[in-house]
Amino acid sequence: MKSDNSKLYPIGAVARMFGVSVATLRLYEDKGLILPQKSRGKHRSYTEGDILRIACIRKMIVEKGLNLAGVRLVFSTLPCWEIKNCSVQDRKNCPAFIDAEDPCWIVKNKDSVCGNEDCSQCPVYREFADCKNIKLILKRYWKTIEK
Repeated sequence: MKSDNSKLYPIGAVARMFGVSVATLRLYEDKGLILPQKSRGKHRSYTEGDILRIACIRKMIVEKGLNLAGVRLVFSTLPCWEIKNCSVQDRKNCPAFIDAEDPCWIVKNKDSVCGNEDCSQCPVYREFADCKNIKLILKRYWKTIEK
C-alpha cells in the first residue's frame, strides 16, 4: 500500500468512474502510464493521485487524439533529473536522462540514484499526475533553457 493516507479505490470503481473497462486500466499499467498499488492478493487499488493521472491520460487520448505511445512520450518529457536535483554524475548513470522515450518510472535501473525507490512515491510521479502540472513544470524548465 502507499505510505500516504489517501483513500484507495478498487479497480472496478475506477473503471466505472471513467467509463472504461478494467482491461483498459490494466493496459495503462502494462504500458507504464500508471502505478496502482497491489495487495498481497494482487488486487489493484488507486489513490486520488492515480485518478488524476488517469483523467490526464483520458484527456490526452479523447480530447487531444494521442495514442498510448504519445501519452508515454508526454510523460517522458518531465525532467526528473531537474525536479529531483540530480548531480551531473547521477545523470550520467540515469537511464531516464539518457532515454528520452519513456518516463523515468519505466526506465529506472538499480544502479541509478533512484534505483531502490518506490516510483509510486516519487515526487515526479506523484506531483505531476494532473495534466496542468505537467505543463507548468515544462514551462518552468523551458524558460530556464531560453535564458
